[in-house]
Amino acid sequence: MKIKLIGCHSTMNEVQAQGRKQGMDCEFLDFNFHARPDKLHAKIQEIINQSQNYDLIILTYGRCSNTMLGLLSPRVPLLFPATHDCIGLMLGSTARHMELFKKDSRTYYFSQGWLDYGRTPLAEYYEYEAKYGEKKALKLIQSLYGSYQRAIFIITPGIDDLAKYQQKVQEIADFFSWEVGEIEGDINLLTSIVKGIKAPETIYVDAGQVITLETLTGGQHANNDHPKSTC
Repeated sequence: MKIKLIGCHSTMNEVQAQGRKQGMDCEFLDFNFHARPDKLHAKIQEIINQSQNYDLIILTYGRCSNTMLGLLSPRVPLLFPATHDCIGLMLGSTARHMELFKKDSRTYYFSQGWLDYGRTPLAEYYEYEAKYGEKKALKLIQSLYGSYQRAIFIITPGIDDLAKYQQKVQEIADFFSWEVGEIEGDINLLTSIVKGIKAPETIYVDAGQVITLETLTGGQHANNDHPKSTC
């Protein structure tokens, strides 16, 4: 089976840690696409259109600001996780993400890929500071992240230098006066995606079918009581 994987940089480390699969071609997109869901949608559709000679197209994107809505693969089926974003994917399921969110909604989660390629709250602050000055930057960043109280690092397989990422999280937490913690990730869902296996928390779309809101919600109405997407 020939498989095309379209993924976000935030999931690249965990995908590569599983080893290169025979017959699979991977293409990882710049994390900055998340700032423009319309451009991310267009880029994914462009790659899908160019990948119609494969047997299956898999994506490591979840809902991600509904970027997946309207995607269409004319001749090749699609498979992707039914998570809200990459944090749910690194935790193993939306159910686990929701359980942790309900226990404490004031936690900001970081993964290896998020720290390597994403725009962290601290990086965001420095951007605002350079543009608007310290006083306005602090006000802006407080309005965005003032409700959080702790930073949690999700430990996943394939991390070569754990101390480096722990230091990055600590630096962010120190700036915001957050507590710091760690949690074991679960990449079983990601593994099933990479292997092209349908699982309870995957979404399989037949060739020629447009991805709709019903597709993403499994026929249920969208639930607004969920963690804020990091994507």
